[in-house]
Amino acid sequence: MTNEIFGAHYFHVKNQEIFESDLNQLYFFTSYIGLQKIKVEKGDCVYYFDSELKEVKVQKGPCTINSKYLATVIRGYMHPNASFSLEGVTTLPYVNGCSTKQLFPPIRLGDPTLQYLKMPPFSKEQEHHIHSTFRVVLIVEGVGKSIVGIENRNIVTDLEPGSVCILEPMCPHHFETDTEKPLIAIPLHIYSSVGALEKNHPMFNGTVMI
Repeated sequence: MTNEIFGAHYFHVKNQEIFESDLNQLYFFTSYIGLQKIKVEKGDCVYYFDSELKEVKVQKGPCTINSKYLATVIRGYMHPNASFSLEGVTTLPYVNGCSTKQLFPPIRLGDPTLQYLKMPPFSKEQEHHIHSTFRVVLIVEGVGKSIVGIENRNIVTDLEPGSVCILEPMCPHHFETDTEKPLIAIPLHIYSSVGALEKNHPMFNGTVMI
């Protein structure tokens, strides 16, 4: 499902789909949703999850990988091969009671980063906001809602484990939880910023309140 007015795209890992950023963007990437066999070209890299949803991985091309959930190939960026466990607690505060940890922090200013975002029960992720570049998000635990739009033009989309949200630059949005369990999301920032201090890290630096 696509919200064409504000630029929000929703998928689920039970379906095979492919999303490409348009050629007007500063950074080109392709996201593969669902069960996919992906060939990664030399000079590119792919962010993806293991088959048990226990680890995140990044691998540079040339290579071929099998993805069960979500994989994103970024053109012209070659992060060193690495993996990181999704287990453990969050380590950095975010807004409205949320917290985060860096799975793959940006190596240099502006490099992509993969984050772990925990939204507590009965909470908002934060106030309505925008990002200057794409966000590719996989929901791994909990249920919630994605609210996209402006004032009385908001469109609400349900989120559950396996939901994929791809938010275009400047898409006004926020997430909410309305149950007793937290919502866990793994957002890939196609462009980010450097920092791992309590109020100087990619989740804070990449957010513009509106």
